[in-house]
Amino acid sequence: MTLVGLGISIGVLAGIWTWISITAGIATWPTFVGWALFFASGGDAKSIYKAGLPIITGTLLGWIAVQITPFLGGGTIGLAIAVVIVAFIMTVLGLVKGFEFVPAQFASAASFFGMGASTAAIGKTLLPILLGVLFGYLSAILPPLFMPKKESQSKSA
Repeated sequence: MTLVGLGISIGVLAGIWTWISITAGIATWPTFVGWALFFASGGDAKSIYKAGLPIITGTLLGWIAVQITPFLGGGTIGLAIAVVIVAFIMTVLGLVKGFEFVPAQFASAASFFGMGASTAAIGKTLLPILLGVLFGYLSAILPPLFMPKKESQSKSA
């Protein structure tokens, strides 16, 4: 795969997604986080699985951090303690099969906080970020369609 073909694929899909997401009222930026996670986790079909479960887990652990904050003193200090706990869990989960791609957990938790850190933010985070993983996969398989076919070097005599 050439970077030119990949660039065309990503550019076209990114433009289409930007238009769709704005029109549909879906946050655009978490999709690009998921897209980046797809490529950071290998950029192949296996990356859907490598990034998918940790993305879901990181989002839910971000939500859990918000939920336990009041029990840890509330306010900034309670949230800071909650973040210590969930950051530890996200890191140690990397020892478990299916959760090895720890950056996806942190990126999705950060996206959850960026989307407002509420119960409603779970879906508003997961939908676009998981779509980003799928857009990553599409952008990885489409480049051959944008590149000219090479002529055969061999000729019959």
